[in-house]
Amino acid sequence: MTALQDGNELAVEVLVQLFFWLVFGFIAAAVAAGRGRSVVGWFFLGAMFSCFGLVLLLCLPDLKKQEAERHRQENENRRLREQIAKERQVSDIRHSTLGRRLSAHDQALGLDTETAPTALLAGSGGVIKELPPPLPDGSAQWFYARGSERLGPVLPETIRHLLMTRSIAIGTLVWRPGMSNWQPIETVPEFLGGDS
Repeated sequence: MTALQDGNELAVEVLVQLFFWLVFGFIAAAVAAGRGRSVVGWFFLGAMFSCFGLVLLLCLPDLKKQEAERHRQENENRRLREQIAKERQVSDIRHSTLGRRLSAHDQALGLDTETAPTALLAGSGGVIKELPPPLPDGSAQWFYARGSERLGPVLPETIRHLLMTRSIAIGTLVWRPGMSNWQPIETVPEFLGGDS
């Protein structure tokens, strides 16, 4: 009778052990499915290692979250690339529009605003020529344009000196008090040999 009891106890023990294996296997499989891992593989690992397999599974990163994060990052990168491309197009359009407007402005004024200011002062030899000293009080005051800058007051001799050294062109705009608008040098008799 004891052998029968021992056999029954052993069978109960095996059934209980098998039950725990199956329980841990199903728990591991359910958790693995929720974390994007292999259901079958983790069923067997959970059954063999019981709570140790389950703890290991919980310590591993969640693949579903990683995949969702990767997908979100790709969408964000795609959106940012499209936004940069649109902003580049807008910037290029603005740049070309501004370039056309400046070219039209330069052409109307007879100026070249792309030339560096030091190059405008340079003579034909590339050496920067010095300007005459500042005006004494009470002299005729002239102003001239260099790009978008308005320079002066200077003496008429200074304007002539700049013309002679080719630091300014014949189309450079000049002005003095009493004139209604800026005018190209070529229209001012004082700089063409006559006196005003």
